[in-house]
Amino acid sequence: MDGEEQKVQFSFTEEELKHLRLWRLAWSPLRIVLGLTLFSLVSGGFGRFFAAPPSRVFTVLFIVMVIVERLVQYPDLGGQRKDRGSVVALWCGFGLSYILAMIEYFHFPESWHLLRWNMWYVLAGGLFFACGQLLRVVAIRTLGRFFTVSVRVHEGHRVIKDGVYRRVRHPAYTGLWLIAFGFTLLFASAVGLLFFFTFGTGALLYRIRVEEGALVQQFGEEYVQYMKKTKRLVPFLI
Repeated sequence: MDGEEQKVQFSFTEEELKHLRLWRLAWSPLRIVLGLTLFSLVSGGFGRFFAAPPSRVFTVLFIVMVIVERLVQYPDLGGQRKDRGSVVALWCGFGLSYILAMIEYFHFPESWHLLRWNMWYVLAGGLFFACGQLLRVVAIRTLGRFFTVSVRVHEGHRVIKDGVYRRVRHPAYTGLWLIAFGFTLLFASAVGLLFFFTFGTGALLYRIRVEEGALVQQFGEEYVQYMKKTKRLVPFLI
């Protein structure tokens, strides 16, 4: 339950974990279909959605993202859950940004748009989305079984300081931010961008605060020292 610490122990062999990951991968087509169906409903139908250039670019990136993340991500099981509603906050902050971007693009007259859509937005948005996707996959793969969707501390958990975590504490969240920014840019949505920069980014910062609090509680001075040597999202900046 969000806001409470839950401790659930699971013990899996590497072979069992492999089968669990394959099972999750097998469900990827359903997740893709459900996601694209939702976006199509928001846009006003499948035909209208897939006729739009930004939608076609997004569809390709979305399919790749779902499949690749399922390939590299371990099941989100076990450990002490210390999420405090941050998953829900992320879903709301980022999800509503996506929906508002699509509503503005598909349902508002072009004369009302604050940003004049053109193919440059598609190229820029697609690039940000793809870069965020790549960074997120690398971060997930680096964390291995310690990456979880909800904030959890596992038995045998350790602070990962290698690879992309050498200078940045939350590269997976940097990737998530780039993906969401790229999506709203794909549709040239000023409303989506505004909501994303305020509520979406706010939800992400809340998630980071929750996660870092849990890690400081778990690792103490080791994580405090790691925080002093690294930035949260962007090397040398923030």
